[in-house]
Amino acid sequence: MTRLRLLLVLVCLALALGVTPARAQGAPSGDAPAVVVDEGAPVPTEDAWTFRFLVPTVLGLSGLIVVATVVGYGRRVRGRYRVVR
Repeated sequence: MTRLRLLLVLVCLALALGVTPARAQGAPSGDAPAVVVDEGAPVPTEDAWTFRFLVPTVLGLSGLIVVATVVGYGRRVRGRYRVVR
């Protein structure tokens, strides 16, 4: 029974890897390209407002938060405990 299951798994694997992708792709007809790429709309040269305003604001606020955390740690935690010599 184990051999039959192994044979069934191997046959299904061979079908999935070999036959199915070959049929799904199909045969190319003639010398036509497989994919035609359209140029589309030109890319705007100006940065978006989110990149110009939102990113620097978030970076600045995160820097201020890090500085405030370090100062708060220095005043509350380090100031509370003293090393006895």
